[in-house]
Amino acid sequence: MPSSSTMLVWHLALLGVGLMVLASLPAANGFVTPNPLCHRRSPLSAKISDDGYDGLGEYDPSEGIRPEREVVVGDPQVRLKEKERDVTSILRELAAIQQQGPQKYCILGTRHCSYLHQQIIELLAYALVLSGNHVYTSGAGGTNAATIRGALRAEREDLLTVVLPQSMDRQTKESQELVKKVKEVITMPQNDEMSLDVASRICNSYILSQTDQLISFAFHESSTVIEATKEAKELDMLVTTLFLD
Repeated sequence: MPSSSTMLVWHLALLGVGLMVLASLPAANGFVTPNPLCHRRSPLSAKISDDGYDGLGEYDPSEGIRPEREVVVGDPQVRLKEKERDVTSILRELAAIQQQGPQKYCILGTRHCSYLHQQIIELLAYALVLSGNHVYTSGAGGTNAATIRGALRAEREDLLTVVLPQSMDRQTKESQELVKKVKEVITMPQNDEMSLDVASRICNSYILSQTDQLISFAFHESSTVIEATKEAKELDMLVTTLFLD
């Protein structure tokens, strides 16, 4: 049975992820519903030109103004339902972690995420390790660095594995300083002659082969991360993807 402190961390992590998802989804009223009153022009609001002509001509204000083109406004209620379903499904997947028992989780994501997003990811990784789960990630900045920091805070060195796409000296100075704090680090010096993009794909594939579930944070143009999510689905892994845009 998880301790009360662990449960509190989980609730905070899920709250943070929920806020992240809500902020990234389109607003429920993303389609503008036209106001019928906007199609009728009051003579009191007619603009008077410099020559005193009010621009109405033979127009009768009581007839209303017909729009020049058809406007498709969509259905805000449908968008709201889609939004609620997305948030609910993501939070349900993350909440189920508490009931599954210790698992191996892969957390991957974009380097370009805000400080707030990094704090939420750090809290999520902390909650995972605190609950006895083994977390795998890579060594890049942004999402992966936040994952490492969060896992280290749980003080369970045996439950964090960092896999680098190339040798240690090919990593940035900031990444090297952070990864040196990790007990279990796997490097891939055989990929040093490859581009970082290709090496990262190989690295992600290896991490997926070692884990049970993928949690990813990405933008819709984050091709490497999205490719990893597709590969994970082909492996029948449970995949939770949170888009930051």
